[in-house]
Amino acid sequence: SAGSDSFTTCSLASPQTSSSSKMGYIPRVAIIGGGVSGLVLGKELAARGLHSTVFDTGEHATGGRASSRDVTDAGKQYSFDHSTQYFTASPGSRFEAMAGAWASNGLTTQWPQGRLGTLAMAPETQEFVPFTDGASRYIGVGGLRPLCDFLAEGATEVIRPQWVGAMTPVGGEGSRRWELASGPGGKRLGTYDFVAIAHNGKCAARLAGTANNPDGSGAAEKVRRSLQCAFGIRPTAELAQQRKLILSSVWALMLVTQAPLGAAFEGAHISGSEVISWASNVTAKRRHRDNGGKGGSGRGGGGEECWVVHSTPQFARDNKCPQESVPAGVAKEVTAAMTAAFETALGLPSGSVKPVFTKVQLWGAANPLTAAGVPAVFDSKSRTGACGDWCKGPPSVQAAAESALALADAIEAVFMPITARDPRAAAALDAANTRW
Repeated sequence: SAGSDSFTTCSLASPQTSSSSKMGYIPRVAIIGGGVSGLVLGKELAARGLHSTVFDTGEHATGGRASSRDVTDAGKQYSFDHSTQYFTASPGSRFEAMAGAWASNGLTTQWPQGRLGTLAMAPETQEFVPFTDGASRYIGVGGLRPLCDFLAEGATEVIRPQWVGAMTPVGGEGSRRWELASGPGGKRLGTYDFVAIAHNGKCAARLAGTANNPDGSGAAEKVRRSLQCAFGIRPTAELAQQRKLILSSVWALMLVTQAPLGAAFEGAHISGSEVISWASNVTAKRRHRDNGGKGGSGRGGGGEECWVVHSTPQFARDNKCPQESVPAGVAKEVTAAMTAAFETALGLPSGSVKPVFTKVQLWGAANPLTAAGVPAVFDSKSRTGACGDWCKGPPSVQAAAESALALADAIEAVFMPITARDPRAAAALDAANTRW
């Protein structure tokens, strides 16, 4: 999550499909959203013999909150992990095997012990305490983009940048399919046998809201209800009573310093600040290439350091604006406030950090604060579903990937019941209802 946590076509064999499918026909699944959950789902379905199309709005690459950002300024290239900083894998989980395979392929490596931990701020003092729990915390080799590219290459196809703003049902019960478009009356994007929404927030809710029958009734009500959302932060007791997805925002400050700052850490969760919650030396992170992976090595010339600083959810709420077009005045104020807090966290004099490059980005739907209480959302009748770390939580790469695996199992059980890995997955997920 944000502070927690290029495409080929596969050669597919004809799958064994359900009786409603034509002999030799390969069911087509549309996946809306190219973050970790959508990419894992696309790769899994293609590997199981289904045709998966991932639609993503990313102009430069897929990845969503697991993307890396490359920028060029004054002839120099810089790279930032501006959202997900690292991820963990629970021992014995399905995700542990997946994470291990990524590391074996040189896509990720472990952040060495002692380099990251917590930084407690108090008046006039700062105390960094490294993690000593022995847990493996994975980072992308050369950033997270190579990992996301690897996942994207596993899908049958990835279409980007492409906005999907409308889904219209065609056919009756037993032969339900979906026509997708860029918006109501917009560019047609094809007809699919199943639609999986792999992102959240108001845009996802609006998309599900376009799924109406000719009489105006909802055609994907289970998915539409699951995507109801609101934004902001809440006390823990109030969150427990919420019956919708609550999302918090985070500002990411990307900055480059002309010389090393001499920080005692490479990554730190910060407490005691009303403005910032995380800081990471991306240049130092990129030097860890224990697995011999491909990717950058902390780009930037000479002794420059690339840093990423995340705000607190409260600061983001107090400085909310349209994330697609951040006003210059807001960007300037946010940059100044977060830079000043960063100086304080490092114990540096005010005004001593003079970046040679800065950029801010608002992640409007950075972290889900509530969970739907299901592995994924699935409705075999309407041929629709949804997946993401918001389904079961907590906000993390693991929760996003495991939600995708659960949805992949159910989709496979519908379209390939004889050869499905878990023939009961569709019925089980069909019966699972969200908390709201």
